[in-house]
Amino acid sequence: MGLQNDCESIFAGHQTFHPRFGWVKKAFDGANTDPQIFNREDATVRLGVGKNMVDAIRFWGLALKVIKRTAASGAKRENLTTPTHFGSALFDSTTGLDPYVENPSTLWLLHWQALSAQSSLPIWRIFFNEYSAVEFTGAEFLRFVDEQLSGTTWKKPVLASIEKDFDCLIRMYSRKAARGRQTIDDLMDSPFRQLGLVIPSPSGPDAFRFALGEKPFLTDEVIVYASLDYLARTDSNSKTITTTRLTSDSGSPGRLFKISEERLNTALENCVTYVDGLEIASPAGATQLVVDGDINEIALLTLQHLYKVNKSSVKRIHGPVIGLDALASEQELSFSLTRGKAS
Repeated sequence: MGLQNDCESIFAGHQTFHPRFGWVKKAFDGANTDPQIFNREDATVRLGVGKNMVDAIRFWGLALKVIKRTAASGAKRENLTTPTHFGSALFDSTTGLDPYVENPSTLWLLHWQALSAQSSLPIWRIFFNEYSAVEFTGAEFLRFVDEQLSGTTWKKPVLASIEKDFDCLIRMYSRKAARGRQTIDDLMDSPFRQLGLVIPSPSGPDAFRFALGEKPFLTDEVIVYASLDYLARTDSNSKTITTTRLTSDSGSPGRLFKISEERLNTALENCVTYVDGLEIASPAGATQLVVDGDINEIALLTLQHLYKVNKSSVKRIHGPVIGLDALASEQELSFSLTRGKAS
């Protein structure tokens, strides 16, 4: 039931497009300027892309959790799209930490958000979280997907949809052997290839492997941010979490980043030396991350070090940057806090 609890049953919603350079910013700015933009007849003109790409930009903005659907009030029941607090913290043109994704580490934060529960990318979640093979073919992975989906109560998608998702995933993180001449767009259109998570295997044109070892641009701060976010989502009342859980549990940074417990420990050990509120303890020999203070403020300090900005820049960020509240819109969070005070 893990997959069913952690993912929405969405397949091939990307219109066969993986996220391109600039699409995350387009999705955020569009929703920030006009919550109705993706419903507008002139959306193609305003976003400067074709009709299918408008739908794909909305899909990826939602999947990467920089925007979210919000129900409209009044007679019209159209879904609005509004920025999340996480999206605003990174992509707001005035206060955002990295509005134009100039720091490649931002891609790791987006990768983390896309695959973390509640994910709208079930095939991606299976691929990074459940699949244990190091080297594989597309056919082998698709058989594994079939087994995983059979364990849910979801209506099973048609095979063509699953194949489209896997093809999109590979083009997003790696590349498929070209049947003809590759264009510049084929080679350079996916920013997530910079993460070096998946590489072609010399075994054959349909063979791939997970890249083990050090990952490009996966900084200590990104690992710590993900660890704090994972703690906030899975056990919000706790101030401690073992590095074994952070490496091995379903949906943990270790699984989604494909890193070892040793690498995670190194990141924690480095960050506790300059991020106030983080400690490492080893009761009974089990290494733990200890949070001493407000976990959201500690996460903000971690991002401050990641983006090398001053404290005033971080103080301009309003709202949470980790946990489920970071994925809410300003309107939703205000309502939630008001309702909590009233009760």
